[in-house]
Amino acid sequence: MEIKTIKPSPHLEKYILFYYELELNNEAYYAYPSDCNVVCLFKNADVTYSNNEIKITEDSSFSNSFTALNKFTTPLFVNSKGVVKEFVIIFKAFGLSQFITKNYNRIPFFQIEEFDDFLKDNPTFFNKTEITKIKLIEDFLLTKLNEKKDLEIILKSISLMKSNELTIHQIAKKCNCSYKKLYRLFLTHCGITPSILRKNIKFRYSLKKMKSKNSFFKLSDVAFDSGFYDQAFFNKIFKKLTSETPKHFFKNVSILSEKEIYFKNIK
Repeated sequence: MEIKTIKPSPHLEKYILFYYELELNNEAYYAYPSDCNVVCLFKNADVTYSNNEIKITEDSSFSNSFTALNKFTTPLFVNSKGVVKEFVIIFKAFGLSQFITKNYNRIPFFQIEEFDDFLKDNPTFFNKTEITKIKLIEDFLLTKLNEKKDLEIILKSISLMKSNELTIHQIAKKCNCSYKKLYRLFLTHCGITPSILRKNIKFRYSLKKMKSKNSFFKLSDVAFDSGFYDQAFFNKIFKKLTSETPKHFFKNVSILSEKEIYFKNIK
């Protein structure tokens, strides 16, 4: 499996990291936590979620559907049956909430009913070229775009999480708001608490550091650079997020694009 990612237009790059297309053919793999929301448009598939597992089954009796994953904190098992096409939108931590009105905070998996109009208007979406698909998606999203209040506080908070080792209380103070307000804003804009998002950001940063050094990384250095106070704590958090030690993780996973999409294939 190899993934080619496509950048969004300048109009949407504030909210979206990239798009990609995928064809699943009886695949089974693990995906890993990140600070993003994953939105998938599936072609004729029955898609269900239970206990950190997504089952995707080819079924012509099902219409095309939009599903979304909130940020997760343990490995996600994806199990597909048959041949299923999907178009994937990777939203930034706060991105998806600017296009929907319903609050899905803390809900791990959901269908985006507010995007049903797109499905009705584009029944032959999967027959289009890649360029046309992206234009259709972006034209539709621009009609849905409605930034929520206090987004600038979220943007500053995430920037501070990535560049400083601060507590959530300290971040709130630097953003001139209370901890309670910041907590509430993260649920509204990002669908999760600030502490969970920060943990996922640190995890992804540690993967980037280890990848850049190939197999020659020192865990103590990676732990410190990623904002963990010691190697033992880093190992504990890493194993919770991946079910593996850092050394074993890089032996077992595939990096499927330059955008660092990590999957562990089971079959």
